[in-house]
Amino acid sequence: MYPVWEGLIFHSAFIVALVAVAHVLFSHVTVAATWFNWWVERKALAEGKPYFYDYLKASALRLLMFAYTLGAMFGVGIWFSVTASNPRGISTLIHNFVFYWAAEWFWFIIDVFGIAVYYYTFGRVNPKTHARIGLILALAATGTLAIIVGVLGFKLSPGHWLQTGLSLDGFYNPTFWPMLFARFALMFALTALYALLVAAGLPKDHPARAEVVPLAGRVGLVGLAVGVALVLLWYVPSLPEHARVLLGVPQVVQKVFYVKMALGVVATALVLALALLKPNLAARAGAAYLALFLAFLGLFGAERTREAIRKPDVVLGYMASNQIIRVDFAPRDVKAEEGRLNQEGILKHLPFAVAPGAKAAGPAGGLDPVEAGRSLVVLQCSSCHTVSRNTALLGGMRNLAAMFHRRGMTEAPQIRVYLEAIGGFPYMHPVVGTPEERDYMAQYLERLVKEFFPQASAGR
Repeated sequence: MYPVWEGLIFHSAFIVALVAVAHVLFSHVTVAATWFNWWVERKALAEGKPYFYDYLKASALRLLMFAYTLGAMFGVGIWFSVTASNPRGISTLIHNFVFYWAAEWFWFIIDVFGIAVYYYTFGRVNPKTHARIGLILALAATGTLAIIVGVLGFKLSPGHWLQTGLSLDGFYNPTFWPMLFARFALMFALTALYALLVAAGLPKDHPARAEVVPLAGRVGLVGLAVGVALVLLWYVPSLPEHARVLLGVPQVVQKVFYVKMALGVVATALVLALALLKPNLAARAGAAYLALFLAFLGLFGAERTREAIRKPDVVLGYMASNQIIRVDFAPRDVKAEEGRLNQEGILKHLPFAVAPGAKAAGPAGGLDPVEAGRSLVVLQCSSCHTVSRNTALLGGMRNLAAMFHRRGMTEAPQIRVYLEAIGGFPYMHPVVGTPEERDYMAQYLERLVKEFFPQASAGR
């Protein structure tokens, strides 16, 4: 087993989510903005409206300065954060899709160099050639989207890969096409908000401002409507049955995430409708910034929900969120680990376990029982729960101490009984380890409850 990154102040899962959603926002805006700019440039050529180039230059400069720098940095941040938080999970993805990611980097290199070429060739090459550069840029950006969607969809719906082990079966999984088209449509809603921001930077009497704002409103509203329809009518029905069940389980998907998604959709729709009805009012930076912030919250809710309905797995039906492989996987000659760990114990497979204040010798592999329990709880529970004071202040998730205190389970024997019953929940696997290790876990959890609630005692 690898070391566990529990997090400090911020829970590791919260850090991953924050970095990932920021990257999604930048990347989604970037992909659709390249298509929107190409369309605007085609209009400039076809209708003889050279003033559109002022908008295009402003848009390309912002993409170059922000989206292709901050977005790329957040993309690298995803690699760092997910590797630290779930190394065996990311290892599974790499072993299955390493050449797909190589292809994604090929498209991304075209993207990175393409935006620079696109911006610096304004007025320096033939207008039709420049439009073709914009088209190449849009196609490359879409290529990165398609590949990443295949990898993301695999984690939630591996499909026939579970039987064949073939990477193509995992890539073209049941949610690949609905997620690809839904994301592609919703991107235009985000890009429309971005276009309003760019247009707001042009002089108030600039003709491009007057035309781009309502155009962005139309494109964004169509993208939003089509995207929401695809999510509800195609993507959700294509989810595995397990995931659809968890959508209605409040312990997994809290109502606040549905509120965030609805708020993001409504706020985006209102601002885009304003762009059609009152272009001058919509072409104010404040309105677009507010809508983008609310859209970010909506994205956070959507991405958080998509991650949550995989529970209790990081790859549904194969590897648990705590990185323990739960099934025999004959195509790759991988054996389930639960049975073996229940017999041999987990502590002997935790060479990196570090327990602050541990004793030099003891019955639990050199650790005192409570500290051994801490290592076991962090390994098995910290991917979904707050399991210490380290992450209790910010970014905490489902505090185990609060949960046990609320249920009146404040002593080790009560907690031990609960640990045995965990496998009965659809969103949790059974606790793994020997009976002695489960005793250690219960002892640590008792201490954790009393750290948070000093007056806690049995029956209270």
